[in-house]
Amino acid sequence: MHILILAGAIFLTGCVTVQPQQLPITTEQREFIYDYPAPGKSQKELFTSARNYLALSYGNSKAVNRVEDEKEGTIIGKAVANWNLSTGSVMIPSIPCASNYDIIFIAKDGKARLQLTLVDGKAIASCGWASPPKQDYPQIVSEFNAIAESMGKALKNDSAVDRLKNF
Repeated sequence: MHILILAGAIFLTGCVTVQPQQLPITTEQREFIYDYPAPGKSQKELFTSARNYLALSYGNSKAVNRVEDEKEGTIIGKAVANWNLSTGSVMIPSIPCASNYDIIFIAKDGKARLQLTLVDGKAIASCGWASPPKQDYPQIVSEFNAIAESMGKALKNDSAVDRLKNF
């Protein structure tokens, strides 16, 4: 009886085809670098703007761990990117997932750089995937681009803190 069940399982497994977009990412970009020209801004001003942006954007201390060095103008952190695993099912179209990523921010007089790097490994409260499959990877890219755009605004004095200062 066990042999019949095992043979049936092997037969059914052989019939399942996994679509390429459902496979884990392999050669997709994991490191994203964003440069910010900031003529006339000091390293300290850029560092302060970035620090304030990160503090507001990652208000929950569990969301990001970071190390800061104001003198060097660097902020290094780890965070979690939320994304949805597409299931292809009408009943449950997606499952919430999360992936870890690293943050490195460096400020110099007149310019700054942000690096966001997707890191393999299961995040806390993840769905079990070490990284998103190809079909869901664009969610990570979109999130990284949104973070970079918001950082850019903060470095140009267009953050929540800067708007509050104007009274």
